[in-house]
Amino acid sequence: MPQAALSNMLYAMLTDAAIFVVPPLVVATIVAFIVGLFQAVTQIQEQTLPQTIKIFVISLILIFFGTMLASPLYSLTDQIFTEFPIYQR
Repeated sequence: MPQAALSNMLYAMLTDAAIFVVPPLVVATIVAFIVGLFQAVTQIQEQTLPQTIKIFVISLILIFFGTMLASPLYSLTDQIFTEFPIYQR
């Protein structure tokens, strides 16, 4: 496999992985901030509350938007396996 082609595929994989990871991560960060603010205002000292809510929210995001987020990664994987015989020596 030529080095330029490998670099382009790795860059595309990194970009598609970021597309898959960033939206749930941003939403989890916002939810954690809101829950932390709520805990600070109400003086609730429960440590598992933010983790439970973040896991629930991330699960909902992946259930509702998982196919849309994973489709670029799936199409790139399909392209790599389709073009694999071309890159063999």
